[in-house]
Amino acid sequence: MIYRIAYFIMIFSLIFIQSDLLSVEGNNTFSSKAIHHELNLVTSPEENSLTVIDSISLPEDYPSEFTFFLHKNMSLRSHTPGVTISPVSGNTDSIIHKSFTVKVPSGINHFTVEYRGKLYHPIRQFGKEHARSIQQTPGIISHEGIFLSGSSFWYPHINDRMLTFNIMLELPGGWDAVSQGDRTFHDKKEEKTLVRWESPEPQDEIYLVAGKFFEYTKKDDNFLAMAFFRKPDHALAEKYLNATLHYISMYSELIGPYPYRKFAVIENFWETGFGMPSFTLLGPKVIRFPFIVNSSYPHEILHNWWGNSVFPDYTNGNWSEGLTAYLADHLLKEQVGKDMEHRITTLQKYADYVREGKDIPISDFRMRHSASSEAIGYGKSLMVFHMLRQELGNKNFTEGIRDFYKRNLYRFASFEDIRKSFEQVSGKDLAHFFDQWVIQSGAPRLGIKDILSIKTDRGYMITGVIEQTQNGTPYSFTVPVAVTLQGCGKAHQENIHVRGRETEFQIAVESTPLRLDLDPEFDVFRRLDPEEVPPALSQLFGARNMIIVLPSSSDIALLEKYMELGEVLRLSGPDNVNIVHDKDIKDFQPDAAVVVLGWENSFKDTVLSAIPDKFMRRENDTVEVMDTEIQKEKHTIVLASRNPRNHTIAYGFIATDNPSAIPGIGRKLPHYHKYSYLVFCGDEPENILKGRWPVISSPMTAYFPDTDGEISVIDAGSLEQRKPLINFPVVSESDSMPEKIKNFPRHLSQY
Repeated sequence: MIYRIAYFIMIFSLIFIQSDLLSVEGNNTFSSKAIHHELNLVTSPEENSLTVIDSISLPEDYPSEFTFFLHKNMSLRSHTPGVTISPVSGNTDSIIHKSFTVKVPSGINHFTVEYRGKLYHPIRQFGKEHARSIQQTPGIISHEGIFLSGSSFWYPHINDRMLTFNIMLELPGGWDAVSQGDRTFHDKKEEKTLVRWESPEPQDEIYLVAGKFFEYTKKDDNFLAMAFFRKPDHALAEKYLNATLHYISMYSELIGPYPYRKFAVIENFWETGFGMPSFTLLGPKVIRFPFIVNSSYPHEILHNWWGNSVFPDYTNGNWSEGLTAYLADHLLKEQVGKDMEHRITTLQKYADYVREGKDIPISDFRMRHSASSEAIGYGKSLMVFHMLRQELGNKNFTEGIRDFYKRNLYRFASFEDIRKSFEQVSGKDLAHFFDQWVIQSGAPRLGIKDILSIKTDRGYMITGVIEQTQNGTPYSFTVPVAVTLQGCGKAHQENIHVRGRETEFQIAVESTPLRLDLDPEFDVFRRLDPEEVPPALSQLFGARNMIIVLPSSSDIALLEKYMELGEVLRLSGPDNVNIVHDKDIKDFQPDAAVVVLGWENSFKDTVLSAIPDKFMRRENDTVEVMDTEIQKEKHTIVLASRNPRNHTIAYGFIATDNPSAIPGIGRKLPHYHKYSYLVFCGDEPENILKGRWPVISSPMTAYFPDTDGEISVIDAGSLEQRKPLINFPVVSESDSMPEKIKNFPRHLSQY
């Protein structure tokens, strides 16, 4: 299953089969119920065309009359006597495909069709939100490259069965092609290329990617790491090949053997970040970002377990994005001690992007198409898996994901199947857990009140109330609490079972309590209070209403670029955006986020005065941001603050003296959504400073008087260090593969 969002998928979503259509028994023998395609294909990129002979083998129990879909530009004829193929009566061509009725004589379960035609859909932008929009096409054959998927309808698409396939492909000289499975023949000559890919593993669709590639490989046992770039780059290839071996080994140990014999990273001819079975397709800029190799790339590799070999049953929600985000993005942060930071960012995105009217249950999530859908399908789902892990412990959680993988390999699976596996290994009834977090929309809002510390014969007794302030049914969950004690570096930690609208609690401690923190490491999925986290750009992009204020007194060149930036920000996510000049307004709307542009803006002081002086100070030619002095000249400064009259509303400030930097700022800002302050230099521009304002007073924290009766704002005591879900060597891009990685079995043949 390709991991991307596109309009045509929404319109022509496949009729996904249920788990009982395939079975994986014993040591992964496959069911005979899959349809097999034997494809012989010749393509002409310059003419945007292909010619295909497809020999189709049907399962023995398949009906003698059925329907398939094919791209509307294809002319089709049958090569098998007795097999008739005709357009569906009254068939009206859709945007992409047309349907055919196939009649097969009794006793025949194999027939051959030939079809040819042009297949070219221009690459278009999809999505309003600047940071979440994506360039997409349902399928394209062009002189730049070829991209075909199930949504291209480039092969006879029979909806109700999984498929296996082999492709024998002829391409022009200098071209090459990649698909799922193993490459079993490869003859690349000056005049033409012949290549064969075989996929005996059941799949839900067939992908084909082609272009003029430079190939790099690294073989390890029966596994092949591959890289296909559009220009030679041995050093970059080495980084990706080493990373491939590393992450395939790590996830094989954590989950179970890798389900394929190769993984390839392929450079696309437009900017993408797609993940398919046994390969990923990355854009020319994305593939060269230095952080991608050890951030987004492992996410795409992990999709070969979750989504591309255990397929999500979309009728009951797409669980694969959340589980992949948890075991890739979150786990990688956890291995370097930054998992809490990742959870804070995840919860903040939900709070900032998922407003009333945009919330849906995880069970209704299919694919990301906006910041709000991402915050639910990736973020909330990630947090639900994290809470499940806290509930069951590392051992049961790990055994649960292994059981789920083994039971559902090459099958469609649902949240219900996930629940069954975790119940099987833990012995716990998890029906209520999945009902409230997966099927129910929304999130709890937490508060603490009536916090008291009472001296006892054995120390102190802390009492209080945890309240749920959201509308609707209260949730049931476990929330961690940490108490900082006088004279103790380590905090006292307990878990409290929250039930109902208000939950009273008691905590006995031996020393004088100084501070209590509710959910100190952000382990519970909930809607954050605005005071728990610093203001960030995400609050601007997630606003319902936004006002962008232009500086009337700026010079013409700078003002024109600010106006262009305003139009970019208009597409960044808010529903309603009003762009005005500072001379045309007297005050801000109380319910609108505000972005003030330019040092010359008459509303500059209104926005900047909302930032505490200890965080930011201004002089004539400099700005001091968190003790770092920045010259205004040749720098672009971006700051976020809160409206002092309404802390749920954000202010933003963007200023520069360099008009050439502003287009780059417009492109980059949405990718820095979690930050409170940013500084850039140059025309590109290059980020040289970024960070989040410190949180001054969180409503999840209560302070107690010390033995002298004084209440002080103190730092929290240290918390018990958690073990990562898997202890696996963290290697840099230049490191050689550790022996643990080299020697670990990672293939289904070794299961």
